[in-house]
Order: sequence, then structure tokens, then C-alpha cells
Amino acid sequence: MECPITQDIMSDPVIAEDGHTYERAAIEEWFKTHDTLPMTNAVVTSKVLIPNISMRRLVEDYRAQQQRAGQ
Repeated sequence: MECPITQDIMSDPVIAEDGHTYERAAIEEWFKTHDTLPMTNAVVTSKVLIPNISMRRLVEDYRAQQQRAGQ
């Protein structure tokens, strides 16, 4: 659930062409200064990002569970 770039829990997870999931804002910022992907170091051929709906649901469930535990 943590972004490999920021090490924070993701809120807008997306899948890059390497198959890894990143926080959208973090990977978009990465692409501004890099021509490679952070996890594989592969050269970027496409900057298309696909929403990772399954990961988003996991994060939402995790956050809800944390809120319940904190009450």
C-alpha cells in the first residue's frame, strides 16, 4: 500500500508500464526528470498510467479500519 517513491500510503494508486503501482502525483513528478521507471530502471516508452482500483479499495479499507481502531 506504500508508494515505492514516497514510502507513504497511496491515495491515488496507478500502474505504470513496468507493472508496479505508484502514487499518481509521485510518478508524474518522477517522469518530469527521469526517462526510466523507478522500480525497474527500464527506459520509459509510455507514460500512460492506469488507475489501480483494487489497491485503492485496499487503502480505503485499511484507513477505515485504522479509524475504527482509533475510536
